Amino acid sequence: MLPELNIPRRDTTSISVFRGLNRSPNTGFSRASSSSSSIYTEFKDLKNMTSDKYPQLAPRANRSRICSDTELKIISNLLSANSGLIYIDSDKNLHIGAEVTKIDEIDRTKQHHIVLFGNKIVVFPEKFTVNMSDKKVTAIDCQNKNLNTNIGSSSNFPIDAQIFDYAYLNCSITRSHYDASTNKNYRPKLTLYTNLDLTDEKYQLADNHDMANIFGLDSIKIGTVVESYNSFYSVIGIEKKGSTYKNNRLVRFKKLSQKFNYTTIRAINIGIDIRAGDFVKISGLTNTTASGASDYVDGSYIDNLNNRSYKVYYVSRNDLVIKCELESSVPYTGTVTVERISPDFDEGKIVEMQNRLWCCSSDKNEIYCCKQGDERNWQAYGDGISTDSWAMTCGKEGKFTGIATRNDSIIFFKENYALKIYGTKPSNFTLAEYNVPGVEIGSEKSLVNINSTLFYLGHNGVYAYQSGSLPALISEESLWEHTYKNAVGGRHGNKYYISAQRDDGEQELLVYDTDKGLWHKEDDTKMIDCTTYNGVLYWLDDTKENIMCPDKADNLLVDNTKYEYQQEDCFEWSAETGDLYDSEFNVKNIGKIRIGIKAEKGAKVSLFVQYKDNGEWRKVSEMLYSEKKPRVFAVALRRAEYLRLKLVGTGQVEIYGIDIEHSRGSDKRGNF
Repeated sequence: MLPELNIPRRDTTSISVFRGLNRSPNTGFSRASSSSSSIYTEFKDLKNMTSDKYPQLAPRANRSRICSDTELKIISNLLSANSGLIYIDSDKNLHIGAEVTKIDEIDRTKQHHIVLFGNKIVVFPEKFTVNMSDKKVTAIDCQNKNLNTNIGSSSNFPIDAQIFDYAYLNCSITRSHYDASTNKNYRPKLTLYTNLDLTDEKYQLADNHDMANIFGLDSIKIGTVVESYNSFYSVIGIEKKGSTYKNNRLVRFKKLSQKFNYTTIRAINIGIDIRAGDFVKISGLTNTTASGASDYVDGSYIDNLNNRSYKVYYVSRNDLVIKCELESSVPYTGTVTVERISPDFDEGKIVEMQNRLWCCSSDKNEIYCCKQGDERNWQAYGDGISTDSWAMTCGKEGKFTGIATRNDSIIFFKENYALKIYGTKPSNFTLAEYNVPGVEIGSEKSLVNINSTLFYLGHNGVYAYQSGSLPALISEESLWEHTYKNAVGGRHGNKYYISAQRDDGEQELLVYDTDKGLWHKEDDTKMIDCTTYNGVLYWLDDTKENIMCPDKADNLLVDNTKYEYQQEDCFEWSAETGDLYDSEFNVKNIGKIRIGIKAEKGAKVSLFVQYKDNGEWRKVSEMLYSEKKPRVFAVALRRAEYLRLKLVGTGQVEIYGIDIEHSRGSDKRGNF
């Protein structure tokens, strides 16, 4: 009797689920369960692939490039608003959608950072705003330096030394009464250094030449306010005495009950670019008064005013009224500096939240926010109300590496900390500090909010930071054995795009699908900056001349017209699997594979095989699609226990399945 031949059992493994990038040693090739024939595979490397067709494998969409003037470069970050994209070009043009406005205040030699704040665009480092409606430019900072004080004439005659010590007209620093109900400021036209009561008729009769020099001027009229040390008087009557009106008239006074607890500072052009409600810093005052006045003037005005910030209640071109009570008015003849200044913050680290601008300074280790609704005022602390500005010193070491908003909080990052600020007003702002992986230095642009989850590049990879939890590393297997830096991130639909430089110098554009939890690699594109308009991502490429879109750029509507854009024709894509073997003990010899591909007309697909780890890639088949139809690659392979596949192609395809035919042997694998 002849011996019975032992025919090897042949099985077929079907792969119908194609996941994303996994560079770890455990690249997946696994059954969903021990009783299921559904198997998925992951990929060691990808190029220009996407999760859009998942569980099928497909190349990304054709990108678009918005047409632009190639002679100009974009010198700002990108923003988006209802009208479209917003940016600044190297010809000092501000682009708001299709509208282009020349802004002379722009320095074309600098890189700019712009922020949306209500209906304004705030431009740094020049620190000015542009109204999006009328294109009016308004400076944030105001520095009126070394201004000459505006002084009137004086009287230095010995005016009845028994009564008057000294008289001076139009002091440059005067005690004032400000009436908020009528928005009027009352300051003395004349300051007399005497304690006598001017309502006494004895001191009102202008019947000598010396007194006439004071009260006989045409500037003395009904309502004129006169200061006499701690008393203030108003002229209530002027009567003619004798035939000479100028030198013979009776001036009647009424003592005023109002408090003169404000201060008016008079200087040429002191009110330029300042408005009521601003908080300004006063400096530069010295002990410089009119000749002969030093014996009568209280010198405390220097300590009370110099290097202090005050709220402006009333302002005109040459007058500034603040809330400060002095001992007396001052015939000051020196110069004065009045400034409204914003903090110097880390470049690019500024955001808007709750109608405030928030920023930080690594040099000073401080955090700031402006007055609510007022980007010009950052030192408005005196009112004690909910709209005041706010600042704090941070207690954690290290430079700030990023800033982002999430829900009702703002988060400042350092490399090893997240500093959250909660609250709606300065009185309830609360700081919470967390020792967690922070943003990598230089990757502040990687911070992106997608569906209340904050994504960013940290020291060990990409993190997802959700409310109520700690940041979770989501890229450990996908970005295996590599660290990244200088990352720029953006949102496209529910996908997180991140362009970063690898530790070996290579640039990569990676995409994380937040719905499917899959990573895919596109190519070596370097993004300089990103913005998202109606869910579509737009980025500035490394030439700073092109604005790119990962899909059709046809959602930018301006006055019912679309931006002109060009769409790429063709690009190469590839997908390299991990090790295709089963986890069962019995040896499997792979003999044949079949790959199902649906492709558009003109697509080209090549199949490469690797039989040994780090071995040579061998091209085993190629197919050119002359029409749109599904086809199957059927390739007989040499017997092998190990197999990797690489698909390389051009054109749009969908890879919907791979069948691997293999024979099962014993559990022995050679000699030990």
